[in-house]
Amino acid sequence: MSNSEIENGNVERLSASHRSIYTDIIIDASADRVWSVLADTGSFSDWAVFMIDIKGKIKDGETISVTFKINPEKEKLNKVDHKISVIEGKEFFWAEKGPGGIRDNHHFKVEPLGNGKTKFIQSDEIMKGITWLAGGNLSKMYLKGYQEFNRALKAEVERRNNS
Repeated sequence: MSNSEIENGNVERLSASHRSIYTDIIIDASADRVWSVLADTGSFSDWAVFMIDIKGKIKDGETISVTFKINPEKEKLNKVDHKISVIEGKEFFWAEKGPGGIRDNHHFKVEPLGNGKTKFIQSDEIMKGITWLAGGNLSKMYLKGYQEFNRALKAEVERRNNS
């Protein structure tokens, strides 16, 4: 299977102040296994990139504190609290205003494919606020960061699956 068959990603400019980011990756494990790693927020600091730490539980209505390293070439970390919505075992997301007045609709979705494989989808929409000014650069950094996170998630799930 080629890399393009297991990983996708793109950014779409919907308007001057609205960008859509989409990534997915195929993971050689059941959806339950993928979800269990996503829900294990205590281990993020051991394997995750871009979103290098999450404090709190992946539970509907909870507030989680997420530490991002948006630009891998800089040491700067951003910490943002998010109230999340969860469809247990399938999806979690937040939709709120963040720094610079940017509205963020960030989704994490686990989709069973059968044959012991799962598609993990990470998507986002950034809009409003300073998106008209910084949206192009931000969406490119986010795309790269989400793809790095997806690959790290795949490696961690498959490592645990084979242990």
